[in-house]
Amino acid sequence: MQQMNADTIKCPNSEHANDVKLICFNESCKANRLYCIQCMKDGTHISHPQNQQELPMLFEFIEKTEKECNDWMTSLNQQMDLAQQSFYFLLEGIRSKYQKTKEQFLNLNSKQMNSFFVEIIQFKSVQQTIKDQIENSIKELQNQMEKLTYGLKLSELNYCSISDSNIQKSEELYKKGYQLYWNDDNYKEAIKMFDQALIFNSTHQLSLQCKAQSLKMLGQYNEAIIWIDKALQVDPKHCNSLYCKAESLRMLGQFNEAIIWADKALEIDPKHCSSLFCKGTILTQLRMFNEAMLVIEQSLSINPNNFDSLWSKGLCLQQQNQFKDAITFYEKALTIIPNHQWTKNRRDECLKALNNKSLFKFLKIY
Repeated sequence: MQQMNADTIKCPNSEHANDVKLICFNESCKANRLYCIQCMKDGTHISHPQNQQELPMLFEFIEKTEKECNDWMTSLNQQMDLAQQSFYFLLEGIRSKYQKTKEQFLNLNSKQMNSFFVEIIQFKSVQQTIKDQIENSIKELQNQMEKLTYGLKLSELNYCSISDSNIQKSEELYKKGYQLYWNDDNYKEAIKMFDQALIFNSTHQLSLQCKAQSLKMLGQYNEAIIWIDKALQVDPKHCNSLYCKAESLRMLGQFNEAIIWADKALEIDPKHCSSLFCKGTILTQLRMFNEAMLVIEQSLSINPNNFDSLWSKGLCLQQQNQFKDAITFYEKALTIIPNHQWTKNRRDECLKALNNKSLFKFLKIY
């Protein structure tokens, strides 16, 4: 890969020994955009001198375009997220309207029972109609994406090939960054290493994902989402990346959208403990305690020592004023990470609540 540096960029004209000094911004120009002094002497670009700039302008233009492209892709992702959120609400509405247990049905009054029965009698016809509409809409969207890909000639790109040496260098830098991220908890330095890895291979998925994870650990959730979206462009089915987006959205308070992304991870790997923890915690925050407990228990059945799921179960119990049981799970979590201050604080809150409860009972007796 040729270095983007005025001292090393050679003129595209193989007969010229000079380095590139100038660039052409004329949209309709057919000549080489990067050219040397000899090209200029030969009369190249002479018809539109107003569009010529010195080489440093190229790097400014590339940087500006990269930012604009990131903003544009973020906007497109947001539009797709809105569609996914609408789809999630549709699924929740269908579940609420057509699914009831025997116990739930018996808790309805006679008028509600009749209405529910009328709806489920019509379920088959409604199911087919919605199925056809969704399939047609998805097919139309896929056709539009294919047309855009063809129109932009994205399948014909030939300047993104990466040399073996750059791939190897990128992997070496990623491993150094991962050491800083995973073993040393040095997220800022890890990000610097991941950035260096991405200079040599901009599509190194693990560097993109670990940079996003590091940003998340630093509390920079919006920035984390930007980088995790880049990782998902490389591998849309990477569970840890999907979880990272779900968890970042959870921390931003965007609970419904976070559940969508946690569910995407769980579609790929139903036993992905981190995504189960994330979904369970969101349900707790939404005060859907029964549903939350089912999801958290599922995670703990897979890995009884999953730290996040242990404190999440403690939180779910604490939110229901089951302080004694909550303390049990906070203590279990602290046997894994003894110095986790958040968990210590929640445990102490439960202990204080129990002490206050005992004191109240004592005062009530006397």
